[in-house]
Amino acid sequence: MSLLPEPTDKVVATSLSRTDWIIAALMAVATIIFVAMHVPRPITPMEDASMLLRYSQNVARGQGIVWNVGEHPVEGATDFLYMVSIAAISWLTKTSVQSSAAGLLFVSQVVSVVVLYVGLRRLYDAPRLMAVGFAAALGAGMGYHYISSAFSPPFYSLFALLAWYAGMRCIQDGVTWQRAIWFGSIALVTGLIRPDGVLLAVFMLCSTLYGVRAKRLELVITFGTIFAIFGGAYFAWRWHYFGYLFPNPFYIKHQTTNQLANLKISARLLTEMLLPFLPLAGLGLISRQALRQLTVWLITVVPFTAVWVIISADNNHYSRFQYVMVPLSLMALGGLTAEWWREFEQQNRSNEIAAVRKSLVCVMMLLFVFAIFYSLHMYKVPFSNAGGQQLAERLRPYAGKNYTMVVTEAGDIPFYSEWRAIDTLGLNDAFIAHHGGVITEQYLDRYKPEVILYHDVGGAIKGADTEAAATGGIVTTKDLLTLNALVLRKYALKHGYVFAAKWGAESCNYHVYWVRPDFPDRDAIISAIRDYPYYAQGSGQLSLDFSHMPDPSLPCAVSAY
Repeated sequence: MSLLPEPTDKVVATSLSRTDWIIAALMAVATIIFVAMHVPRPITPMEDASMLLRYSQNVARGQGIVWNVGEHPVEGATDFLYMVSIAAISWLTKTSVQSSAAGLLFVSQVVSVVVLYVGLRRLYDAPRLMAVGFAAALGAGMGYHYISSAFSPPFYSLFALLAWYAGMRCIQDGVTWQRAIWFGSIALVTGLIRPDGVLLAVFMLCSTLYGVRAKRLELVITFGTIFAIFGGAYFAWRWHYFGYLFPNPFYIKHQTTNQLANLKISARLLTEMLLPFLPLAGLGLISRQALRQLTVWLITVVPFTAVWVIISADNNHYSRFQYVMVPLSLMALGGLTAEWWREFEQQNRSNEIAAVRKSLVCVMMLLFVFAIFYSLHMYKVPFSNAGGQQLAERLRPYAGKNYTMVVTEAGDIPFYSEWRAIDTLGLNDAFIAHHGGVITEQYLDRYKPEVILYHDVGGAIKGADTEAAATGGIVTTKDLLTLNALVLRKYALKHGYVFAAKWGAESCNYHVYWVRPDFPDRDAIISAIRDYPYYAQGSGQLSLDFSHMPDPSLPCAVSAY
């Protein structure tokens, strides 16, 4: 008879010692130091994040969830609870929404590292060195990119990780009403942060139902009740407040047909972010208990990755739509590895285990070091939005005069200038979103905008004009950026707008500005737009004014930012 215990179907969660809490605290301090050293200063939110911050700023000032003060509410900030949290912090602390967002994301990143370490120790009794390695890989990973760009993934992934932890507690310790309530409640919060969080919560429920051995009905009833009552109340309020079933960007970015390219992109991005740790999934093929953990993880990660087949991947900066899977996967793969090691110990003699322990420790340490090095070298292409911010600051003194700009670049310039703005792509404009995503001349007449800005990429305007001339005025392109630019150009020419500037760091990639001719500050606004230097959005390259230069011959190529 063997003196070693037989493998069991589950490992009962263990209590944490004082040493564990000291290590967790040290991990938090180390993460704080790392993030503080790597986040650039000053904090400069990226273009799309500036849109959300505009909503947060209006909420913090008591104006409601509106894009333009005094107008009907618009749900353009899809990260609802994140937007509200920034507004609340800004209002309470009297700090800017930029600083509030950075602080919230900073704290979320640090807490996620602690939760990951505690989860691996508490759920799987993972060796301390192993738990430290996985937590360090998260803390020194790519999360700091989102803090500097003001995107929500650290906040979103924190609650997804907490929900996953609650679900795994149900698997390891059994389902109780209290644990089921915690799981359902945190899953609801995850869904309130981002709309796709609702789908993620459902997938995590499926994983938990697969993993638990009993009381599945209690788990389903609790989850369904929480989402039906509180989620239903939120949905009813949102429908009443905004007037539409779904967030505004859904009507622009939703794909009516399956897009296999989106699925490939989603799978590739997730694979890239988890690449150093994916080989650990192979342990599930040689260990019974690890296989169960692998299956639990796959039930969530596979369908969530596939969800993006019907949603546009536009503006997926730093793979932010897929990042939520990273902390969750590190806990799952870390738990899988711990389960494999425990089963290995149970099935081998002490002297055999001692012979391989040092080698395995070295391999794991090399894995963690490589993972950190790998993450630090992802997304090294610099991003700059200084040009838009500087121009916006020059326009800001005129914000109190109720002037309007209509722009295809609806992030930095509207946010920092605080002008009334029309987002021609419809992400922040309900009328455009529900009218095919293209602005109309009649809609422009409502505002008679003082400034028009559109982005002409790859000679699209000249190409569309050439096509229309050859086809009797018919333009067949379906690109919304080009279609809106054509409408804006036509409107500017028809109403005698002054051609103010055509800024570009390279040929065929321009920000084109027009200014209305008949208002008192016309010359001052034109001067502000023409003020040099101007830096290209994204690349930060010094730009030239191409307004007096001939258009290049078509076709022409544009380099990526």
